[in-house]
Parts: sequence; C-alpha cells; structure tokens
Amino acid sequence: MGRFRSGVAVVAGVVLVAGCGAGPEGGTGSIVVDSCGREVAFDSPPERVLAIGSEAPGLLVAAGAGAAVTHYAGTLEAPFGPEVRPVVERAERVLEDSHDLSFETIVATGADVAIGTDISSATDINALADRLAQAGVQLLTVSGYCAGVNAASVEGLSAFELIYRDIEAYGRLFGTEQVAAKAIESLRERVAAVEQQTAGRSGQSAIPLYVTADGPLGAYGGQALVSEQMRVLGLDNVFNNVQKRYFEPNSEEIVNSAPDLVFALFVPTGSSALETDSDVVAELRGRPELAGLGAIADDRALLPLNYFYTSASPLAVDGLELLADQIAGEGR
Repeated sequence: MGRFRSGVAVVAGVVLVAGCGAGPEGGTGSIVVDSCGREVAFDSPPERVLAIGSEAPGLLVAAGAGAAVTHYAGTLEAPFGPEVRPVVERAERVLEDSHDLSFETIVATGADVAIGTDISSATDINALADRLAQAGVQLLTVSGYCAGVNAASVEGLSAFELIYRDIEAYGRLFGTEQVAAKAIESLRERVAAVEQQTAGRSGQSAIPLYVTADGPLGAYGGQALVSEQMRVLGLDNVFNNVQKRYFEPNSEEIVNSAPDLVFALFVPTGSSALETDSDVVAELRGRPELAGLGAIADDRALLPLNYFYTSASPLAVDGLELLADQIAGEGR
C-alpha cells in the first residue's frame, strides 16, 4: 500500500508472498500449490511455517493449519482474533518489521515454507524462490498480492474469492480440507449477509484515504481490497478506475471527487503515527487543503478504519462488517 504497504508484509528487498490457490496433485503423492502462476510442489505437508505479515496467520488458522506456524515476522498490533492471536504469540518472533527480513534470516529459521504478503518491485520473485528452494525453503504468495506479481494469475477473481482460494489451498497443502471448507462457507455467508444488509443502497460514492500524521494522503484504486469492500457495501470507489492498488493523489483530486463518504484508513502505532479513530478524524479535519471536502465534517460520513481490516485475509470480512455497522450508524 505505498508507504505502509511494505510495512505490513514485505521483506526488505526480498519479499515473501503466499499461495494463490491449490493446483492439481502432481507426481507420486505430491501436492502442487499455484503461487501467482508459479507451481510449487510439496512431497508432504510442511511442519515448520514462517508466516510473514498479518495476512498469512489468519489464512492458515482458517485453513486449520495454525499449529504449523513456528515462526512469525510481523507486528503483533494487528487486530488478530482469539483464534489467531495465540498462534502468532506462540510462534518464535523473527522480526517486528518485515522490511528487515533477509534471505539469511529466512533460511536460519529452519522453516519448510515461507508464507507472506506483498512484494518489492526490485525483487525477482522467481529468482528468490529458486534460491530459497535450493536452501530447502519453499516460497508461497498470498493471492491478494498476486496482481503485483503476475496479474494474469488472478484475472477475473474478486478480492474475497482470492481469500477463499488461499484458505482452500492451505487446506489441501496441510491435509485439513474439511476445516478449510467450513471456514470458507462461514466467510461467504458473512459477506452475503452484509450484501443483503446494504442491498438498498446505490448511487453513493466513497473515497478510501490512507492517513498519516502531517504526511501526504494516500488513496486506493480499483485493485485494492477496500475497493471490493465498497462494492459489497453498495458504494462506488471514486478512484475505482485508477488501475493501481495504492497511489498519492493531490489535494485537488481528493476535494474534486466530492464523495458522500470518506474511509480514513490508518495503522495504529504504525506508520500513520496515529493511534485512535479520534486521532484520524482530528488529522483530516485539521488539514486546510481539505476544507472543500464536505464529508469530513460529518460524523456519519467520516469512517475511520484500522488498515488491517482491509488486508487480504479473514480480517477483511471483519472489516466489512465493521464498515456496514458504521454506515448504518451503529457502534458510532
């Protein structure tokens, strides 16, 4: 996500990203997982997993494979639920900031597979995967970030479908298919419930901003998961036609978009340097360049949201429900 994107789930110059769905079984007893178009074969379910960033732990727990997570590189500040938090707290902590994760550190964990998110434009992911494989570590990529790795591998699939596909993939890989299937069914039902709740809404627009203390404002285009959340909520992302996940519009573009709602994303105790919903509201309302943006003056139109609730994991469904309640005026 631009300035913060790398902070949630990348690896300094070498980023780790996780599975884009399970492929057919190949070879004798082998399991093949498609990672953004790159086929990765396993002779048996991995026993030691290095989870990188906030997405992989939730996806693995949903798939029934949380017990395999032995190492974690990422923040503990993400709003992990009661099933996921014990997994990341029990795992050996590699790093707080996955920016600093090196090839040597990955190999030193002794992990069978590294599963994480995002990718640096300077990294040749196939070369990294080959190098790690030679060292005995397989590399997978979270599907929600495949658009930045190999867009063709996720073409036509919604952001939520990519989450389901990862859970199904990890269920196959770890032999926990039934747990994964139940988790996917539950997530689908929750998303459908929100769609039903917001079915009567149409014609409203929203702008998804990433807010930092005194820094430039970021925004999310049509490739971002938050844009899909808006669609489910019956809203139009004013930047939906921008074929990027994250970018930094100028203040004139923001004001001229004249949205009905403002989604104000931030990272508590992270790169936003803002810790609470009220901090985010005060920051936006204190910016003179946004004086012409009427929605920020309306408590019901300005919706602060912890960034992690827009990540490519089951947290996105939690975030969807939170937004639906905020828009309905509940819990405000």
